[in-house]
Amino acid sequence: MSGHEYKHGPKIEAGQILNPDCFPPPNELVCIQVPKIFDQVALRECVTRSIKIRKCGPEPHGPIHGPSPVDFEGVTDFDIVEIKVVSKTDSLTRAGFKKLKLMVKIGYKIHYSIGDTSEIEYDEAVFNLTVNEIYCPSCVAQIGVIKAKDCPDIHGDKNKTADVDGTFIKVEALAEAFNDAYHPETGILTFDIGAFFIVKCECVVQLLIPSYGYCPVPPEQVNPAAQNCRTFNDRTKTPFPTKFFPDQKWNPLDRNE
Repeated sequence: MSGHEYKHGPKIEAGQILNPDCFPPPNELVCIQVPKIFDQVALRECVTRSIKIRKCGPEPHGPIHGPSPVDFEGVTDFDIVEIKVVSKTDSLTRAGFKKLKLMVKIGYKIHYSIGDTSEIEYDEAVFNLTVNEIYCPSCVAQIGVIKAKDCPDIHGDKNKTADVDGTFIKVEALAEAFNDAYHPETGILTFDIGAFFIVKCECVVQLLIPSYGYCPVPPEQVNPAAQNCRTFNDRTKTPFPTKFFPDQKWNPLDRNE
């Protein structure tokens, strides 16, 4: 914490609050720049996938014993790999509200076995989503950041896509595979992918929020004594620093200062 340090009362640290009335009032007002969620919509969609199993038949030069049995073992590693805003239509009756048509592509790994051999195949499913109404106003200010060449954008998020008006459409998903069936006569494995989606409209804005100051430095982890750098590893001679951030600017409106 910076500024005032509370001498009594509960310890201020990150975590769920069960009794908020027991906490002291914040000690500062902070202006932060964050992606603010203006509105969000929850929806679900399901698609059926058909995968051709290429290794289910007999060996090309071996004895013909018929196709090997295929056992579906499940789908893992769901990941949103692409989001595209197909269309964005302004509401005729409510200012700032829009109708969205989105294309969301989810990749995953299919696990199955052919006899005693385990196989993994990568596949992708496309979900075409329609958001009937979401509050998604245009951002007034455009954000520009100067950064070094080849320096990655620390605010990058592959699960959102930027629009020309400065807003971001962000998509979160929980997906699962079910209703699997294997068709030996065709060598095709079919299954359904059901996904729950939350579509959010975001814009980077500055917010003035109450704060308790900087997050405190956590307790140092206890490690076995190292043979090298003995002075540095001696906590009595080199204690762990508690100041990782610069001093706060004092608010001139604080009459007590």
